[in-house]
Amino acid sequence: MTTVTDQVFASPDGIELRLDIFYPNTPGPHPAVLCIHGGGWISGSKEEYAPVAQEFARRGIAGAACDYRLAPLYPFPAAVHDVRAAVRYLRENAETLGLDPHCLFSFGNSAGGHLSAFLALSPEPSERVSGAVNVSGLTDLTNPLEQHAPIAHDFLQQFVGVPYEGNEERWMEASPFHNIIAEAAPVLNIHGTLDDIVNPSQSVRFHEALKAVGARSELLLLEGEGHSFSPGAFEQILDRSVAFFREVCP
Repeated sequence: MTTVTDQVFASPDGIELRLDIFYPNTPGPHPAVLCIHGGGWISGSKEEYAPVAQEFARRGIAGAACDYRLAPLYPFPAAVHDVRAAVRYLRENAETLGLDPHCLFSFGNSAGGHLSAFLALSPEPSERVSGAVNVSGLTDLTNPLEQHAPIAHDFLQQFVGVPYEGNEERWMEASPFHNIIAEAAPVLNIHGTLDDIVNPSQSVRFHEALKAVGARSELLLLEGEGHSFSPGAFEQILDRSVAFFREVCP
């Protein structure tokens, strides 16, 4: 496996954001997947998600693990802007990086799933992925007391940056569910049925809303799985994601 590390893809406010790319042992140009870590938008790093990017490389797709600015110091929309900048960087530099600019995907879980979903909805085509995998992502941040578990309330407010009451439109802006476009890239939504941190209805409703506008969406509910997945279930997630990418971009 070939690796290119610490590529600076953006410098918002002078903060250098970097990504690592892991390549398959096959001739390029390669399809690629941007791998986005979770952590409630307030913690995590590209190093933590490097093993996921490496697993995609072993399956024949270059994996790029990226950093993004974290809340509460950098609330919404900083993280969304950052992952969109990463997609733009990979596409604009695809020839130099040995990637296929027409086959760029995203994959993330939890907060990373939320950001991956947003990449399917980017209004600017250069920042929109070819297909996105949303694993256990929060897609509708609104009505947090009714929709989300108590454990999520604090990091949700840190991410959005303002309380929900009186700032409802801001919370809608931060929700993929309320930003769906007919031009959305295909999305694969995956969720454990026993997830007690992000309710499975978040993926179900997002899937249904995408289908309602004519966008391509798939839903895979994993029986008996929680917010963290068993090793066997995560292998299934990776294999299904690769199959999804190859269906979207043969």
